[in-house]
Amino acid sequence: MGAIIKIENLYKVYPIGKEKVVALGGLNLEIEKGQICCILGTSGSGKSTLLNQLAGLEKPTKGRVLIGGVNISALNEGQLARFRQQNIGFIFQSYNLLQSYSALENVAMPLMFRGIGKGLRNRRAKVILKQVGLGKRMYHKPAQMSGGQQQRVGIARAFVAKPKIVFADEPTGNLDTKTTREVMELMVALCRKHQQTLVLVTHDRELALYADRIITLIDGKVVDDRPNQSIALSAQQGAQNGENLSEVVDTLLPDELQQNEDAAEDEKQSGENLNEVVDTLLPDELQQNEDAGEDENPAEPSAQTQQDEKEETAQPVGQEETPDSLHPQPKPQSNLEKEDEEKQ
Repeated sequence: MGAIIKIENLYKVYPIGKEKVVALGGLNLEIEKGQICCILGTSGSGKSTLLNQLAGLEKPTKGRVLIGGVNISALNEGQLARFRQQNIGFIFQSYNLLQSYSALENVAMPLMFRGIGKGLRNRRAKVILKQVGLGKRMYHKPAQMSGGQQQRVGIARAFVAKPKIVFADEPTGNLDTKTTREVMELMVALCRKHQQTLVLVTHDRELALYADRIITLIDGKVVDDRPNQSIALSAQQGAQNGENLSEVVDTLLPDELQQNEDAAEDEKQSGENLNEVVDTLLPDELQQNEDAGEDENPAEPSAQTQQDEKEETAQPVGQEETPDSLHPQPKPQSNLEKEDEEKQ
């Protein structure tokens, strides 16, 4: 695959008083499409500055950054905004959530900029929020959530529109070990599915092991650049032994879950899970079947009763009624009296 990101002779110098601090010192790098690349470094190494350059958040002092053949270093703010809207997703270390918006509204925001209607973007946002473990926090605002929960909102927001490139600055910095592993497996699986490029910036060497390539920075310069066998690939090995990874990934993709979104919407409104909904509906259906069965079972006796009623109706006046009659007629009684008189 060809390079989707090219960095050419990139410098970033910050003037501090009378001195100049070189944050990036002449970097030359290429990152391939679909690659999961980790930029590893300690605090002050220049890794976050490099990420800002790649995302077009800062202008370089010298050199340029090309994404998909576009020199983003030469774009103005309006052009950069449109370019990022269509091609890039972000996961920030400081979350960067809109404080007056709920988690759902924050995640749906990138879809709004793409012109997607409110109903559809909210359904997609709900799906991805459930996948990052925030199904019960959709309507909470950032101030009502923990730091880890806010970061999960940021991850969901970055992936909801399935951009070509996702830039992540310490994406799991506020998550526990178990959740970190789950989130990284999720991020890698999503990127693999659609050949998305993930640029991960971190100081955590264990987190770097999820990448296909690890670039180490010290004092704004590349000191090591090596390929890596991603530990996330173990999930794909497990898929061959009975776990279908592609099916798992499909359940995480909003576009491929539209057929199930209405059911999820009903589940949310009722406050019941799918099993409870089925349990609620099934008795009614069984009751209908039982009612129908009751109508069928007495069918023959009912027909016989109708036949008896017809025969009773057809009897000539004066004929004795059956012993089952509940209301004896005066005619049979009159005939008995006549018989007694004859005997006498």
